[in-house]
Amino acid sequence: MVYKGGPEAASRDADTLKRFEGMDSGGNVEVAKLLEEMREHTEALAKQRKHEDPRLSFSTPEFKEFSRRFTDNFKKNFGKPIEWGLIKRFPWSQPQLEKLEVPVDHEGNPWPMDKEGKPILKEDQ
Repeated sequence: MVYKGGPEAASRDADTLKRFEGMDSGGNVEVAKLLEEMREHTEALAKQRKHEDPRLSFSTPEFKEFSRRFTDNFKKNFGKPIEWGLIKRFPWSQPQLEKLEVPVDHEGNPWPMDKEGKPILKEDQ
């Protein structure tokens, strides 16, 4: 899907509203209500588009590629212990990347170790 917002979409919405207003003969109350509702909706969309940024679209090829790579890398680490972490030694210090003394799971519980002191990984990997 391609990004469909911005000034182009706003002008298309305004043109559609003008086209429907041109078709109105002015005699039907329901048509007048629908046109007023359409006018309010078009104005609301125009206000929203004022703050819109096309770079934040989730349908861009760049985002899809990033999402795919992230998911693939996330799956690679499934079932493995966490051996590195951001450690904050004191409340006033900055977190630093350090090797953990004991590998842990995603909940912070110690990972099971074998007799040699190496983490036990799942069999299906």
